Amino acid sequence: MARDAWVTAGSVDEFLRTTVPFLAAEPVLNTLLLTVFDRLRTEGPHAFGESDPQLLTWYDAGGSVAGAVIRTPPFPFVLSDAPAAAIGAFVDLVPDGGGAGRDGREVNLPLTGEEPFVTAWTARTGRAPRVLERFRLYRLDGLVAPAPAPLGMPRLAGREDVPLIADFIRAFWREVEHSVPEDSRAVALRMAEGRVAEGVFWLWIDESGTPVALAGHTPPTAGMCRIGPVFTPPGLRGHGYAAGATTAATRASLALGADEVLLFTDLANPISNRLYQRLGYRPVSDRARLEFAG
Repeated sequence: MARDAWVTAGSVDEFLRTTVPFLAAEPVLNTLLLTVFDRLRTEGPHAFGESDPQLLTWYDAGGSVAGAVIRTPPFPFVLSDAPAAAIGAFVDLVPDGGGAGRDGREVNLPLTGEEPFVTAWTARTGRAPRVLERFRLYRLDGLVAPAPAPLGMPRLAGREDVPLIADFIRAFWREVEHSVPEDSRAVALRMAEGRVAEGVFWLWIDESGTPVALAGHTPPTAGMCRIGPVFTPPGLRGHGYAAGATTAATRASLALGADEVLLFTDLANPISNRLYQRLGYRPVSDRARLEFAG
């Protein structure tokens, strides 16, 4: 086995055997990688698109797993916590310009890895990466339902809601500058159809019977569920609909037996950060999403 090196897994099963135990030892901090990989394991290697996923494992000088990267085009590289040497070596694996597609020019990584990545990429290319988003991981301490409750009620999304949910997903991606392909409608529809079939998307329905907000959650993975996406169209904000939908998704996660319920917030959005803390979520750690093309 290579040492002080990134090794590409030849299959989902190989990554499951070699690397998932490392990630599962810190399931909260590795929630992104674990939930993405769980999709690959349960739905196949093309769960996120037609392109093959990239599954990389960092082996340290002693031959032990000490880091991981998953990329599922059309979405960015997702990096676990890893030694600075691993991050520098990862930079060397990425072609100048990040390769084909915008997803190949972005990395989602822990805050502890941001400085080593920026230093290594800037030294190699002479160009500093652009920060697209900084976001914070929260863990549920104890659910505190919004009071007063927003007008309306939650409803589990059904097949008839798929087109609307796809529109919500695409609008959410646009707001956070998410990497999406030209056929974003098809990708969003596939995601909406899959999540609705799993029973993990909740809508908040206002008094007129109109869906006004969306909140989803992942299926239980390594004892945890993660809330997201959460979206309310801009013109409907300020009524507590997102709080209601998030509460419904949180309760559904707990009902499924999740030991941990997690969510991410954009640190540039103080309203959402205050909201989730009012609902009983507490900060855990920070991550960043960087665009590293020139």
